[in-house]
Amino acid sequence: MATKNLVEAYRNRIEWADTFYAKNHNGAKMDSYKKLLIATSLNNVSNFLNEAFENSAGTQRAALGD
Repeated sequence: MATKNLVEAYRNRIEWADTFYAKNHNGAKMDSYKKLLIATSLNNVSNFLNEAFENSAGTQRAALGD
C-alpha cells in the first residue's frame, strides 16, 4: 500500500490520535511523520491479525475435540 493510501485508509483513527495528542500536548498537532508511523503500525497489526486468524479453525475448541 502506498504511503498516501495508507494514511487515507486509517484517516479516522489518525484524526482520533491527533485529537488525543493535542489534548495531552497543549494543543500541539502531530507532524506527518507521526501520522505515518501510526498508519504503518495499524497496518502491520491488521496484517498480523489477519494472518494469525486466517486458518483459525484449528485453534477452535470444537476442532480440538472438547
